Amino acid sequence: MPNTFAYADWLAMESLDLLESKRAVSQFFNTDYNKEFKQRFPVGDAIRVPFPQQFTVRNGLPYNPQTINRRHATIEFYEPFGIDFEWDSAEAYLRAPRGREKVAKEILDPAMSQLAQEIDSRCALFAYQNAASVVGILQTNPTTYDATSAAARQIMQELGCPDSGERAMIVPPAVHRSIKTTNIGLFNPVADISKQFRRGIVGTSDGFEWYESMSLYRHLAGTTTSPTVTTTQTGTAAISSIAITCTTGNTFLKGDKFSIAASLPVHPQTRRTFGTAAKTFTVTASVTAVSSSATVAFSPPMYGPGSQYQNVDALPVASAVVTMWPGTSSPNGKLGQVGIALHRNAFALVGAELEEPKSSSVELVSQKRDPDSGISVRFIREWDSRESKFINRFDVMIGNGVFYNDACAVAVACG
Repeated sequence: MPNTFAYADWLAMESLDLLESKRAVSQFFNTDYNKEFKQRFPVGDAIRVPFPQQFTVRNGLPYNPQTINRRHATIEFYEPFGIDFEWDSAEAYLRAPRGREKVAKEILDPAMSQLAQEIDSRCALFAYQNAASVVGILQTNPTTYDATSAAARQIMQELGCPDSGERAMIVPPAVHRSIKTTNIGLFNPVADISKQFRRGIVGTSDGFEWYESMSLYRHLAGTTTSPTVTTTQTGTAAISSIAITCTTGNTFLKGDKFSIAASLPVHPQTRRTFGTAAKTFTVTASVTAVSSSATVAFSPPMYGPGSQYQNVDALPVASAVVTMWPGTSSPNGKLGQVGIALHRNAFALVGAELEEPKSSSVELVSQKRDPDSGISVRFIREWDSRESKFINRFDVMIGNGVFYNDACAVAVACG
């Protein structure tokens, strides 16, 4: 008798290897915390990852202790997803010459391509909706470095994004074409052999690894009429929602970007401002204005002077003008793709292992977990006596969370 469990292990491991080689957007999510969360989580469960404590510097010798305020990033797991198929000739394939090569080419490769696309699509959606900074113009494709990588890099540097670690510029193919046409001599080939086979990579330039991706999403901007802040904000506590005076029926959609006049960004360590552009935030939940008002939830939370987490030089005051999609003239209802400039500290990607059933009808079961990304692939083959056929399935479960979405992620508005 063939070793069926060895066969199942091979299927799971081969599938995992193929899956890992096909990820593009999601490879730039932070996976460091996978090593700390190896237990199995139920669907919809969440884990919390602590942020490093930040401090302010006292003047003089008198002792002045600061409150230890533990901020956390919440990582919530999505519903599992996978691919199912009916295939009752696996053993015959394995006993035939080049059996494993056929299985990998005809079954596993297309299945893992689709699962990799699903992971990338989920991460691309999460990234664009949660990136707080923005460059470019909605409904207009950028054609220069200045409008993409240079602008994104400036924001990252000014807001304290680490210089260490890789940065990715992920754009639609049309944007890559227009930029590369005029800057062909400035793109360098990828030196790292392990990355040369990554899907969508086109080279390095202007401090970023450049990728073109069809996983990116189009965003329809909300519709607003002269929105302003309703009430002056005070205190040092985190502000993650704000009342806005506008017109009844106005819409603020999840993923919309906005700024508030006279609330300028500050560097996280110097706490000094720079330039004249107001700090941008991203809307985290869609809302429609009622009775000329809307309470808009946003990220990252706003911290004013006096807070150890200060990120604006001044909190908003009543009647301060709210600008939707800074850089885009008349953004109401405009539709455009959104590229992403990413450093791995922007967002988290956590993979979770699923239960391995022990039912008598289960013929094969195996689950393999990538030690770096934490992503697991579970393979199950089960006999369905009612239909007289084998049921085969691959399952994956992942979760995402927000780390430093203002300094380490920049949305690139495109056409």
